[in-house]
Amino acid sequence: MIYLTNVYTDKQILIFGDKMTFRENEILQIIKSNPMISQQEIADMLNISRASVAVHITNLMKKGQILGKGYIVKKENYVTVIGGSNMDIQGFPNNPLVMYDSNPGQVDISMGGVGRNIAENLSRLNINTKLISAIGNDLYGNTILSECKNLNIDVNDCLVSDEYSTSIYVSILNNSKDMQLAISHMDIIEKLDESFIHSKHKSIDDSKAIVIDTNLSNEAIDFITRTYSHLPIFVDTVSTAKCLKIKDILDRFEGIKLNKYEAETLSGIKIENLDDAKKSCEFFINKGIKNVFITLGGDGVYCANTDKAVHIPGVKINIVNATGAGDAFMSGIMYGFMNDLDLEETAKFSVGASILALSHKNTINPNLSVDLINQTIKELI
Repeated sequence: MIYLTNVYTDKQILIFGDKMTFRENEILQIIKSNPMISQQEIADMLNISRASVAVHITNLMKKGQILGKGYIVKKENYVTVIGGSNMDIQGFPNNPLVMYDSNPGQVDISMGGVGRNIAENLSRLNINTKLISAIGNDLYGNTILSECKNLNIDVNDCLVSDEYSTSIYVSILNNSKDMQLAISHMDIIEKLDESFIHSKHKSIDDSKAIVIDTNLSNEAIDFITRTYSHLPIFVDTVSTAKCLKIKDILDRFEGIKLNKYEAETLSGIKIENLDDAKKSCEFFINKGIKNVFITLGGDGVYCANTDKAVHIPGVKINIVNATGAGDAFMSGIMYGFMNDLDLEETAKFSVGASILALSHKNTINPNLSVDLINQTIKELI
């Protein structure tokens, strides 16, 4: 598919093998949202000269992003991620936690949210990514939007609320670097309702695939999975409580990523060994899901589709921060889908991504890349 447009868009991003600057991408997105916009209007929006806009448009034509007179813009293959965004406030104790007391340690603040994290990981893997999320018109929300744009994530369809504040997720890790407890303030996610999702129909419908997380409301999940049943939809189940939202609609998903406890909750099968994991995968396959990935902690990953089942054993590494491993794994699944990897290749790539997440203090490893994941796979998996 192509769009008729009238114009184009300095950080580097990679699209179809051609490098675009941040400004070029910015102009390209403006053109896509308003095909009849003039060069002067773009210049006014970006506070640059009309001559600069013309130069960027010429460069975009040379790079094949605009295909000729009339400014026909090349359609991109992209993944749309619909889910939560928030600021993460994370505490790391220096010693074993003492309950009901003040614990010396470290506190870090970073961007988070399952949907937003998956989107960032995907962008770092050179997958064109659109994020549809809800943030407040406040300091945290503006920070999230700005940083996502810097990461070349399309956030043009995010909801920005003057009524609700940006979500905040506060977590306390134990001295093993695993989460001990957390508080999530995510009321704003309810604003991603059927009406708002419907208003973004074209952006979603033009996606090659959709990823949702179960932070979304029951209403939003039902609407998305019914309306876009013609597209492959993948789901991150998030938690044992929130995964129940999809219990009765499992057949609507192309792929699912769960941990052991979420799989037990949805399947009713206690997972104590690999045979149990196999039975759990078979449960989801029989429900109509094409690709199932169950993470088993230190026991690795068990995954299956209608053709085969694969177990990737656990890898012993020094865990620095465990909170972003699942989001990285989900991005690996989507990388596999977008690049036509088979089940085992996808599982190994996803494990490699999660190892890199576990190995860095940040929720998302800023060094994440396809090359580094492949190197990790060769060395450890």
